[in-house]
Amino acid sequence: MKPDEKPSGDGLDDLKSRIDVARPKLTEERISTAKQIANRTASEAFGVAFSFVICILIGTVGGFVLDRALGTKPLFFLVGFFAGFALGVWYMIFKARQVAQREEE
Repeated sequence: MKPDEKPSGDGLDDLKSRIDVARPKLTEERISTAKQIANRTASEAFGVAFSFVICILIGTVGGFVLDRALGTKPLFFLVGFFAGFALGVWYMIFKARQVAQREEE
């Protein structure tokens, strides 16, 4: 083929028809189902992240309140922070196992 010649459309049309045959047709139902799964997954991830932050906050605030009441300044604050962090990590692992079990079924 010379540089100034354009390729014929037959090859491209053939390629397009082969792609159309090979690609599964997406129906509205399949698209809707995929969106629902994506929304559920995002919702679960947001919930786990929110719970993690709340666990740390509750532990830290609880420790701060105990420190003020007992006069033991950083002790219970730190204990509450690390206890909240540990509880948050435990909850993330717990939810991950739930999701893994649900996917196995």
